Amino acid sequence: MTEPKMTHADQAVLIWPVLALSAQMQRILTYGELEGFTGIAARGQHTSLGLIHAYCEHKRCPPLNSIVVSADTRLPGDGFPQKMTPSAILVEQARVFAFGWSDEKKPRSEDFETLQSATV
Repeated sequence: MTEPKMTHADQAVLIWPVLALSAQMQRILTYGELEGFTGIAARGQHTSLGLIHAYCEHKRCPPLNSIVVSADTRLPGDGFPQKMTPSAILVEQARVFAFGWSDEKKPRSEDFETLQSATV
């Protein structure tokens, strides 16, 4: 019997606490490291990270997904929802590190699904 596939919203719920802890520790993660922590293939993370970005925008939080970067460039990949200069990304990453993520309510799958259906 095969296990049901996780939705992108479910993946975002799985990724969120990894990023929140990483931010609290002021640590940048590569897509490969995030894959190692979550089991979500690096090439398949862009949609879930985009949902996290949309949730952060909706809640007026710094973009938590900005701390996930390419191992080669040390910057978010081309799928990052906003076009930013490298220096602007560093500013956003600093905002992510300074934000009180442990004080924020952890989003649920339904929160991400609502955002996903609003953008379709």
